[in-house]
Amino acid sequence: MTDSTDVPEITTWDGMTDWLVDSFTDQPAGLIIDLGPSDYVHFDDDYDSADETVVCAQLHVLADGVLMVRRSRTVLDRLRFDTHAVDGLDLDRWFFDGHFDDCTDGYLLTRDIALAAEACVSWFRDIPGAPTLEEIGCSYEFPDTLPPRRTHTP
Repeated sequence: MTDSTDVPEITTWDGMTDWLVDSFTDQPAGLIIDLGPSDYVHFDDDYDSADETVVCAQLHVLADGVLMVRRSRTVLDRLRFDTHAVDGLDLDRWFFDGHFDDCTDGYLLTRDIALAAEACVSWFRDIPGAPTLEEIGCSYEFPDTLPPRRTHTP
């Protein structure tokens, strides 16, 4: 992971939770936030990282204020959703049934920003081998916006 954000100096896990709550608030659908070791470098597509442990978390902003938190011990691929709609999703439940091949430790769908932030922080704070507070990096990827539809005049 590369540290591509202006992360303030954070000295406590509560401070990290507060910063994440601020970071997750009022974001557009399609935004992806990756958290993981700031010194992690993905070499190339031929590199097989399946046996490498890299504790990381990813937040994907869906529609209507719903956040999807994914936690893993491997680098998470970017999901390519066909929609960000949330109709019919089961919120505030931890899913750990292997829905995604690369998400070894499950996912959570929620509108509760503090819960999403705490799910990320607790993962790093409590899992053996996770990066320390000082070693966590963050990367944001905002969604692309298509150009507006042109009106066709004959």
